[in-house]
Amino acid sequence: MNAKSLTANKKMLAMILSVAILATVGVSAASAQTPTTSQRPTIQGTINLEQTILSNVKIAFPDAANTAATAASGKVIGGSLTVAQGYVVYSFKVIDDKNMVYTVIVDPSSGAVLYKSQGHQFGMGGFGMGHGSMKHGMGGHMWKKPSSGSTTPSSSTAPSGSSS
Repeated sequence: MNAKSLTANKKMLAMILSVAILATVGVSAASAQTPTTSQRPTIQGTINLEQTILSNVKIAFPDAANTAATAASGKVIGGSLTVAQGYVVYSFKVIDDKNMVYTVIVDPSSGAVLYKSQGHQFGMGGFGMGHGSMKHGMGGHMWKKPSSGSTTPSSSTAPSGSSS
């Protein structure tokens, strides 16, 4: 590099730095004029989703857990109030004395067992549900609402959205 191009590059660098500094000062001045708040605004709508859901939950979590344990003849090792196929349900993992793990879904309004999976040996892919178990819903499958007491999984891995 010769002295002439070095001088030209220094001038170009100085111009770029000047523009960057001016831009930074301009943005800083603009943001100083904009009030910032770290809190979310408080709003009062007319429909509270949490209250609406919880007002329809008639069965207490411990009672639903006992129902799940009885349905799978085992002991509950985990559970939660969750949404499955658009319905609010209790979903439990139950392990029996042979180390078989079951998913048991209980209706939080009626206390009815909506689904009980086939048992899977504990330790195989998480809670014994096979590889990729949480990829497509519960246990790798999405479950249709049982008709006439059936607890068989659907062949589809996408939510059905129907209540058939």
